[in-house]
Formats: sequence, C-alpha cells, structure tokens
Amino acid sequence: MNSPAYAAVDIGGTKVSVALFDQKLQLLSSDTFPTAGFHCGSLATECHKRALQQCEALGASYDCIHAVGVASPGPLDLKTGTILHIPTLQWRDEPLKQYFEDRFKRRVTVENDTNAAALGEYRFGAGQGYSSVVYITVSTGIGCGIVLGGRIYDGAADAAGELGHMKVIRGGRPCGCGGKGCLEAHASGRSIGEIASERRGKFTDARETFRLAREGDLEMLEIIDQAAEAIGYAISVLYQILDPGVVIMGGSVTRDFDFFGPRIISAAEEYIQPHPLRQIRIVKSGFDGQQVLMGAACLAAETEGRRIHDFPRARFSRSPAAAAGPGAL
Repeated sequence: MNSPAYAAVDIGGTKVSVALFDQKLQLLSSDTFPTAGFHCGSLATECHKRALQQCEALGASYDCIHAVGVASPGPLDLKTGTILHIPTLQWRDEPLKQYFEDRFKRRVTVENDTNAAALGEYRFGAGQGYSSVVYITVSTGIGCGIVLGGRIYDGAADAAGELGHMKVIRGGRPCGCGGKGCLEAHASGRSIGEIASERRGKFTDARETFRLAREGDLEMLEIIDQAAEAIGYAISVLYQILDPGVVIMGGSVTRDFDFFGPRIISAAEEYIQPHPLRQIRIVKSGFDGQQVLMGAACLAAETEGRRIHDFPRARFSRSPAAAAGPGAL
C-alpha cells in the first residue's frame, strides 16, 4: 500500500468529502459527512479527524501528509484564503485557510470548488489533451471553472467564471444574487423545477421536468429547450472570448445529458461565429463527483513546487461522451 502524501477536501452545500492521495495522486481513501451542523472552524476540525482516521485505516503515519488542498464554494479571497460569503451555509468572512492550517499543521491551498473541478478534469478527466478547458456545473446553481495553459484562471478579483450570474434575459426572472435574468435563474436545476411548478400549479423538480419532457409533454419540453438555449448562448460567449479546447459539463442536471446536451450544442453552434480552425466540443464529464477532490489534490501537490504535468495519468476513464469528439455526446 502506498503512503498518503496529500489530503484533499471538497466542501459542498450538503456534504463534505475528505480524501487522501499518494505521491502520484492516486486516490487511496475517502470519506464523506453532512455539512449541516458545522460552522467553518468545527468543520476544519472534523476534516482533520477524518484524515487521521483514514491514515490509521491505511496503516500510515500522519507525518506522511505533506500538504492539504481545500475546495469551497465562493466567493473567496484567494490571497488570504477567506470565504467572503456562502449564503446557503450562512458563512461570512470565514478564515478558511487559517482554520485548516491550525488543525492540520500543514501547508494549505484554498480554491473555488468549480475551479478545482476544472483542474481535475484538465489533468485526469475529459480535459486530457487540451491546453484550455472550461468546466460548467449545472445543479442547484450554475458555476464555471477555467483552466488556461494548465493553470486555473481566477481573474483579477478571484471572480472569473461567474457564469451563473451572466444576464441572458433582460428583465428576466429574479435571481438569488438580487439581479434579474441571470443564467442561473433560467437554466439551473432549481430554476427548471420552479418554472415547471409554476406552469403545472404543483411542485415539480428538475428530474420530473425532464421525465415529462422525454414523454412528450410539450410545456415541459419548452422549459427544457429554453434552459438549453440560455446555456448554449452562455457557452457561445465563452467560445468567442476564450476559444477553449473543450467545454465539459457536470452537475446533477447532466444526468439527462443525452436529452439536454444536443439542445445545448445546437444553441451554442447557432450563436458561435464559425472559424475554419475551431471545433466545438461540449461533452459530459466522465467523473462521478471526484473531479473536485482530484483538483484539490493537484493544488496540494503544487505547494511543494510540483507541476501537475509531472504526475502520471490517473486511472480514470473518459465517458463515451468525452471520447466521441467535436460536438458529440
């Protein structure tokens, strides 16, 4: 059994995952617990406890752990490792990096969770072989991570990739951010369910909306088509500005990617200006939620001056969608 070298943490709105990786960034063990009931400091304590338990289960010493990568929802101040505000957890101005350094007594790197996912996809997932990768998650909300030249692009204010709050409909539906017409307010899993509930006069979640649309319910199909149109438009803007090698889609809504994906691709292709050398690749993630942990582990390793290109490819296979090529599913 290889000894653990890096700890990775993925803080989600409903659950937290803690994992240990070896020097080659192979996953050795992982554990998950609910986010509810913890404030930021006590959550760091619990993550440290779980890491110790995993070391013990592996028969390894905690001294083997060199560094820790922590992925969290944002917005974040990456220079200080501070969570500025997570409304769903009621966390504000939390010194996340300091909490984890105090508990783990190791070097800690903090990053936005969607950016960490993009890095994980770039090195070990559907982004392998591309110099620039965009990862979009469509779930309760919508997030976007960007990797350019093998490095996460955070932006001047650590705010790059806020795709969910790009305005797609002038004066559209109200968004949780306080604005109107945001992509998240029209195309996230939550908003798809809310729109369907309003139309049907009874509670309907996104999964039920997709099921009804597949069965031929024209009203539900219209909701799905409008969401796909909005996402396709947003992707077209990313292509026009960044010209990524591939756009990878993840999140709970992509469970229906076989149905949703072609509509997104069709809308994006309609909006993107043709270019003789450009190939539009919009694919589904081949990971089952591990891309965030993989990215966090990469960030931990980089604190030792290692580049992610130094590591062998992880033993993860691409999904058929990711391997199929331009505009394929």
